[in-house]
Amino acid sequence: MTKELLLSKLVFSLTVLWCVSSAAAGEPDRNINGDSSNAESAKNPPAKVSRESILRISNRIDELVQAKLEDEEQQRNQTSSDSVFLRRIYLDIIGRIPTLEETQTFLDSKSSTKRADLIDDLQNSYGYTSRQYNYWADLLRIKSRVAGGITGASYVEFVKDSLAQNKPYDQFVSELLTADGANLERGNGAVGYYLRDQNMPEDNMSNTVRVFLGTRLECAQCHDHPFDDWSQRQYFEMVAFTGGIRFRNEDKSLRMVRNLIRKEDVPEKLRPQMNRIVRSITYGVSGGGTGLARLPEDFLGDEGSPNEVIVAREMFDGKALTQAKIPAPPKRKKNNRKKRPNRQQANIVGSKDIDSRQIYADWMTSPENPRFAKVIANRLWKQAMGLGLIEPVDIIESGTEASNPQLMQFLTDTMIELDFDMKQFLRAIYMTQTYQAEAFGSDVSDPQEYCFNGPIVRRMSAEQIWDSLLTLTLSDIDVRKPSLDPYGRYGDPYEQFEKLSSGSPKEIVATAKELAEKMSQKGKKRKAYKDDPRVKALAAQRQQIQKQLRTARKQRNDKAVRQLMTKQAQLVSEFRKKIGGNNFMRASELQSPAPASHFLREFGQSDREVIDNSNREPSVPQILSMMNGHIEKSICRDQSSVLMQSAIQCRTSKQCIQTVYLSMLNRKPTGQEISMWRRDFDAAVKKRDQRKILESFSDLIWTLANSNEFIFQK
Repeated sequence: MTKELLLSKLVFSLTVLWCVSSAAAGEPDRNINGDSSNAESAKNPPAKVSRESILRISNRIDELVQAKLEDEEQQRNQTSSDSVFLRRIYLDIIGRIPTLEETQTFLDSKSSTKRADLIDDLQNSYGYTSRQYNYWADLLRIKSRVAGGITGASYVEFVKDSLAQNKPYDQFVSELLTADGANLERGNGAVGYYLRDQNMPEDNMSNTVRVFLGTRLECAQCHDHPFDDWSQRQYFEMVAFTGGIRFRNEDKSLRMVRNLIRKEDVPEKLRPQMNRIVRSITYGVSGGGTGLARLPEDFLGDEGSPNEVIVAREMFDGKALTQAKIPAPPKRKKNNRKKRPNRQQANIVGSKDIDSRQIYADWMTSPENPRFAKVIANRLWKQAMGLGLIEPVDIIESGTEASNPQLMQFLTDTMIELDFDMKQFLRAIYMTQTYQAEAFGSDVSDPQEYCFNGPIVRRMSAEQIWDSLLTLTLSDIDVRKPSLDPYGRYGDPYEQFEKLSSGSPKEIVATAKELAEKMSQKGKKRKAYKDDPRVKALAAQRQQIQKQLRTARKQRNDKAVRQLMTKQAQLVSEFRKKIGGNNFMRASELQSPAPASHFLREFGQSDREVIDNSNREPSVPQILSMMNGHIEKSICRDQSSVLMQSAIQCRTSKQCIQTVYLSMLNRKPTGQEISMWRRDFDAAVKKRDQRKILESFSDLIWTLANSNEFIFQK
């Protein structure tokens, strides 16, 4: 490293240290693994950084962006209008557009700090957790069923809890890599990270390095990497850190349970379900890591030989961080056939558990790791700005250079000095002039040449579109629902696990039988939906309101009509929130991923099979869905939707048009737009034709929902 580079790095570190020094006091010290010296650290978020400290970081970011712009003889875009900023910040922080009330409150505010205040308020809402969960679910390939019959509900809960607590990123990653214990044991959801790649240690390591270090090692699994410096031996030396992991706990008592299920007086149709319930308690992760791995039988690398047992080494400097010792090969008995090595189970005879996974996590999350902080800083910069300083974000090679190296270094140092506090890091970006500038709307043909005159215009993600449409449908959607699959509808799954794992064989069989019987009633309960007393009560109330509505319309009592329509809408809306099913929940609360035919999947939600597999490309099914799907049924034609309720309250056509524009595009309509739509409304109002008035509402809503201004984020 040259003297100039050393000096530059020192200057950056001192700048960041000065920026966050005011927040350092009072925060517990954390070691290299990200764990607090205080045992309660996982429950308490990091100390909040003052606004003044964040603004100093933001100003430094702006200075570095401005320096690059001047070098390229370019200028930063003008500051965005309040309406553009409002919509952008809501989509970026909480993943949905603002409501009518939220829009009016912000646009009417005269406060000089209203943008900074809004950023803080949004980051402290559950919407922040919901939006970030969608992001991490795509990266970590989170599923409601991680593999086969293994529930991923505890994994979902762990990730959401970590985001809600604002757990430091290095601690979050460390807990994933060192997770141990039963899958359904309380507070143990991090084991889902390994269960997602059950019995596939190579795939798990490849995914880990790609997500957290932005590096592709997959090619080196079969041969030395053709385009980068990684050898096949280095690949398996990394795999060795997780050697010896086990995913099932089959003890004698569980075998006795299975025998009892066959022998006890249990209906034949319940036995398969009971066996699945019992099997679910056997899944988990155990084994701290042996630090050993076996090279494949078809090894092609230059260093090593087929089936050779090797010791774990980190990929950058090749250091053997563990004290793993290669055991002597077992003596073969005479006439005993040679067995093929089972690398999937990583059973190396004579190996010992040496907690190599903890060493792996310490190395991975260390500030000294050359790519750990850089990769998450680059990912979060892209999340906010639409484009990374390094593109693609997960193909960093030995010669890779950021489009703005000084800014990339500063962001990396900032992440470390903020103790990997992702929320405060994003807060600093949102506060910048760079982020708050007007968006850059042209295609960026070469990411290396873009100087960040402003954020990139981009299409909303599937989750953002769905949640924004839901904002127009229901009030108060930023609510967390319990992810209690598979037993959530039949009791707390964690309590059920405790009963199943601690009881005697006969007690386990009795509990499994009780659960299986409840699950078998699932179809019958659906058929009985119409017989639910609450459903009958709703139908009776709606009939009464509709009768009063007919009378009010005959009497041409407009005030009474509006009041009765509002009353009916509120009744239906409240019913939906309580017992209306899963159709009206935020994307983060639905099955993960949504079914293939769901709106979310049609609009590009990831199938969670491959890292970062979502897409924002338009398609014909999307157009048909927008034309004839959710918008038509749940917003335009549904008088109980939030948007229609707001429109019904309007007394003039101009007021109605303004309400729809403020609700959907979060801006006031232009004079030309008012004139264009007013003709339709005035004609319907003049005739007192309620049906025509509602049709005018529907036409306007449908048109705006299908416009680029609604679907794209500026």
